[in-house]
Amino acid sequence: MCSKYLDFKKEFDTGGYFVVKDFLSKNNVLKLIDDINKANDVDKYFDNTNKLRRIEKFYDKGENLVDLNNKILLLLNDIFEINFTIFKDKFNSKSPGGEGFFAHYDGVFKFIDSDHNVKNGWYEYGDFFLNALLAVDKCNETNGSIELAKMHKGNFHELYEKTKKNGTPALSEEVEAKTSFDLIDLDIGDLIIFSNTCPHRSKKNNSKVDRRIIYYTYTVSYNGSKYYEYFDDKKKSKGSSKALSEK
Repeated sequence: MCSKYLDFKKEFDTGGYFVVKDFLSKNNVLKLIDDINKANDVDKYFDNTNKLRRIEKFYDKGENLVDLNNKILLLLNDIFEINFTIFKDKFNSKSPGGEGFFAHYDGVFKFIDSDHNVKNGWYEYGDFFLNALLAVDKCNETNGSIELAKMHKGNFHELYEKTKKNGTPALSEEVEAKTSFDLIDLDIGDLIIFSNTCPHRSKKNNSKVDRRIIYYTYTVSYNGSKYYEYFDDKKKSKGSSKALSEK
């Protein structure tokens, strides 16, 4: 393993995340946006003013999107020395004045499946998840860049006890108050890799332009691909499935 990757692994083992500067060129990021704009058969979500908020199920809908997935997989495999597979994807656009999101873990919530069984969030599909966040635009304090905390240790049930248990993965007020967050400034093409157990949040976009990011989430490949199962469950889930529809 090269020294740069060793440094990334040390950062991850210590805090649960690391930043890869200049992972993609600005030109390659533009190609990704072109692929997303042309993609068919994707799921789109809009805010209450009918502005695009999120797109899902797109990672294989264009040559450059597929290439991004392959590049991230190669990076993860080299750093962690295990094989990963994509679990889910989303393109987020936070428009001017758009709200941020509450402090939370990813995947630590309960939902009700189509057979009325209570399920343990992402942990129904695996027990180790990595998020890869690519900056499509500059991300900073003004436009509400992500704020990350060091990963919290524990299994699903231990982490769940630190949430509000309200159908979302929101941290309890007590846990959030004890958690230290770092604002992560990103340039176009920068990549963050972080554990799903890193608490994270963001604030309102107070700039005059959109703040766009691409998220690919990965799990270890020995569990098999859960991509279509996850999105199928998301579509069919009910009751306390608010978190599944958002996360």
